[in-house]
Amino acid sequence: MPMPTYRREVRRFLTLVMALAIALGIAAPAGAVVNGSSSTPGTFGFLVALLDTQRLSTMSVFQSQFCGGSLTTPTTVVTAAHCVVNQKDGTRDLPTSLVVALGRSLKDPAIRTVAVTAITVHPSYSTSTGENDVAVLTLAAPQTDIQTIAPLKNSDTSGLDASGTKVMVAGWGSINAFGNTFPDTFRTGELILLPVGTCGQGQNYSLNGVTFLAYQPGEANSASMLCAIGINANGQIVDSCKGDSGGPLVAGEGLDTRLVGLVSWGLNCATRHPGVYTKLSAMTDFLNSSGALGAPAPPTISVTALNQRVRVTFTSSTQGASFTTFTAAVTATPTQQCVAAPIAASASASCDITGLVNGQQYAISATGTSGAGPSATSTALNVTPIAVPDAGRIKTAVVDGRKLQVRVTNSVSETPLLATRIACLPTTGGPGRSAKIVQGAATIKRLAPGDYSCSVTARNEFGTSSGPQQIIRITA
Repeated sequence: MPMPTYRREVRRFLTLVMALAIALGIAAPAGAVVNGSSSTPGTFGFLVALLDTQRLSTMSVFQSQFCGGSLTTPTTVVTAAHCVVNQKDGTRDLPTSLVVALGRSLKDPAIRTVAVTAITVHPSYSTSTGENDVAVLTLAAPQTDIQTIAPLKNSDTSGLDASGTKVMVAGWGSINAFGNTFPDTFRTGELILLPVGTCGQGQNYSLNGVTFLAYQPGEANSASMLCAIGINANGQIVDSCKGDSGGPLVAGEGLDTRLVGLVSWGLNCATRHPGVYTKLSAMTDFLNSSGALGAPAPPTISVTALNQRVRVTFTSSTQGASFTTFTAAVTATPTQQCVAAPIAASASASCDITGLVNGQQYAISATGTSGAGPSATSTALNVTPIAVPDAGRIKTAVVDGRKLQVRVTNSVSETPLLATRIACLPTTGGPGRSAKIVQGAATIKRLAPGDYSCSVTARNEFGTSSGPQQIIRITA
């Protein structure tokens, strides 16, 4: 296979190169990454620069930068393994040999630098093939005021690393294909993920009229690598380059933004060979064991005030894991809690915290538990129990075509009941249907096919409450 050109670069001769260019009257390229764009302030806050401490002792931050990385938790940076492993003899850098810098411009006098206490390299990283090109840096101090980014996991079903996905790359790497002109402020580039056939199966790919040459079997491995390239509005090839190594390849928007890849290698820069990136969804086990994934995002909760208790309803957040259990607790007295499991065919679950005092305010928070462990704790919600009815529950449910017949237990209230009904809401959202309960029975007609969350509702002068949910399927 052709030897991969890793995209690590220390600016040893940058001052000389720029001086020579000025003397010859050559303008520096306007684009960046290569043929990319200037970055926007406030974006890519998780992007960090790796600095060589030996060079930093005598030179500037700008001249000491050699790779990029991404802050995935307040104490961990994910970067490329080749940034911290000697490519000739395989020795690994010591944590004291580098520091991490946070800031948009490497020439900003206020740029923040943070020491590194540990470097963890993927145990199966290969210097010859470039496979498993990922490492985790542990920082000496948590960076709690800096935006982090979540790596894409192997359990994610969003397809953010699928062929055709629009992605962004960012870094302080060379802004020309020769790899010898560098910006002080990081640049970005819009790329497209190419098919797996182009990334190790010998299938060329055409994008906006340009045919990109595929990597052959044995040159790239789509199981652990992504191939990406871009074409800008001027028809120029957009690519990462020297100095961008370890930096982020990002997909998605808003809360769904994910770190899908790391700048790894390529055959020169901005050529008809696409850039190659570490596929992070294939690195989940390593990232998890290295502490780079952090705690899963907490579930979203809603709370309902009931008589001497509070009902908590849970929903996995967009960044959450596949939770197997949810736990809600009173913040001031965590022993007052309840536990629930996800309801089949529904995205939510609920449970009641009992033994509370009507008229007293309580703060309720929640966590979820998955294979990755417990999540972070949700933001607490305040709720005050009131003497609403204790709504009954569904005892039996019989589906007859599009008709549902139920029998229920009695609802109990300290004051006269004003109404009791059976209510069914589609689990996919939208309007539902209900029917009055008479002598412990009710019938709902004209239900459209689908899954419904059904419960007893009861109302008195203090308000309305709902009983436990039951999932009912209408198939006719």
